[in-house]
Amino acid sequence: MKAAVLPSNQHLNEYRGIPSVTEEKWAAAVCAWVVRRLKERGIEAGYFHVPGAGSKSTDELSQMLAQAIAWRPDYMLSVHSDAVGDTRQTGILMLMAREVDRSEGQRLGKAIAVAVGLPYKATWVYGVEARTIMYLSRLRSTGLEGSLVEVGEHATVIEAAWNWTHIKQIGVGIANALAEYLGQEGDDDMTPEQDKTLKLIRVSMVAQSNDQEIAIAIAKGNIPEAERLMNEAHAQAMTEKARLGV
Repeated sequence: MKAAVLPSNQHLNEYRGIPSVTEEKWAAAVCAWVVRRLKERGIEAGYFHVPGAGSKSTDELSQMLAQAIAWRPDYMLSVHSDAVGDTRQTGILMLMAREVDRSEGQRLGKAIAVAVGLPYKATWVYGVEARTIMYLSRLRSTGLEGSLVEVGEHATVIEAAWNWTHIKQIGVGIANALAEYLGQEGDDDMTPEQDKTLKLIRVSMVAQSNDQEIAIAIAKGNIPEAERLMNEAHAQAMTEKARLGV
């Protein structure tokens, strides 16, 4: 099983409130963890990155896509962060090349959301909800399987800070979700206690998924909204706890 991992090379997208950090710098760090963890899980993982340059990064993107496609992977994953500028919209957004892949994008996106501790937003398809994106166009034209994942967002200070301070958690989470999606079981040497601990961590992540929105609501004096968000997070955590059987 071969998985190609491509970080965003959008070098002009600044992480709000964090000097010298861009979407590209963040994505490269996350993808390094994705590749490392995939290899630990027994998947042949390739890292493809050509740094963005100039006023646009499309030429460099074309080069890294060509390199990844020539490697003939079984799956391609590109990691980005969104720039919606609204903390209420942060989460996991999957972008797929073909309508037939929508349900698979939903399945992988929900798994990634649980693994990294962010809410699942939606799955968009190229040419339907998603705008023209070179990466998705190349997936469609080559027939290769793959997706693009938008993790959180970087246009607000609080969300940019969360992404930047949770790089390992995001990268390892994406890798574990992708490995399981590709049919790889969990670590064979994991003890029952370790397995239970991992599941409880996932439940905790879901329970905390609204923490930032809750803090913002409280700061604004919107207590009913804060309570609604707390109840929503609790319900989601209980659902995940039941699903995992812990």
